[in-house]
Amino acid sequence: MRAKKQLGQNFLHDEAVIHSIVRIIHPQPEQTMIEIGPGHGAITQYLYTQVGKLHLIELDQDLLPELQHKFGNHSNTEIHHLDALKLQLDKPVDQIVGNLPYNISTPLLIHFLYQAHNIPRMVFMLQKEVVDRICAQPNNKTYGRLSVMLQHRYHCEARLTIPPDAFDPAPKVDSQIISLERKADSVDVDLQKLEKLVKQAFSQRRKTIKNNLKQMISESILVENGIDPRSRPENLSVTDYQKLSHHVD
Repeated sequence: MRAKKQLGQNFLHDEAVIHSIVRIIHPQPEQTMIEIGPGHGAITQYLYTQVGKLHLIELDQDLLPELQHKFGNHSNTEIHHLDALKLQLDKPVDQIVGNLPYNISTPLLIHFLYQAHNIPRMVFMLQKEVVDRICAQPNNKTYGRLSVMLQHRYHCEARLTIPPDAFDPAPKVDSQIISLERKADSVDVDLQKLEKLVKQAFSQRRKTIKNNLKQMISESILVENGIDPRSRPENLSVTDYQKLSHHVD
């Protein structure tokens, strides 16, 4: 079946890459796992035999018969015809994994971040540039909203880089695996306030943090928190943004 451009589909077919990804996921017999966008089941075929419970989340209705044929008869595997952006967890799972559609990867990551209390670990395939942004450190031009939001709650590690020819059709960019491990000592922050703050802070990267946040955070609060008002948004650490979020209405 041909990939659908509107769904951001690129099907992985390189067996060596697939095995490397499964090793990073490291499925265990007692785990409950969710796979986003299983496609033709390239990774699924190595997961369902190694976990206690596997939930497959697939939006493309045309892929459901194949998934049902391959995995539907296994009692530990459930197939859900669902938009992952509408996935709401009512209890914890051990991992969420998958090849995220590139066109919705950022909103999906934020969607899962708001459910971090139920998600201790995530392993995703993303565009390499998105992984670079997530893992970026302060004082770097790629450091931004996604870096702060995800690093607030997760340890983010860039793993395997995957070339375009591992997919059909081949994307125009390199892909990369990222693992996100929930922090045991995450700072207690109102996530909505943090998101509001960070979005405003990075709205105009070339302006100072004082100017970008003038409608939200006073200069005196910046100084009280040890932040130079002349700093650019990328100069502030995740901890700086966490502290400032407590002053957001």
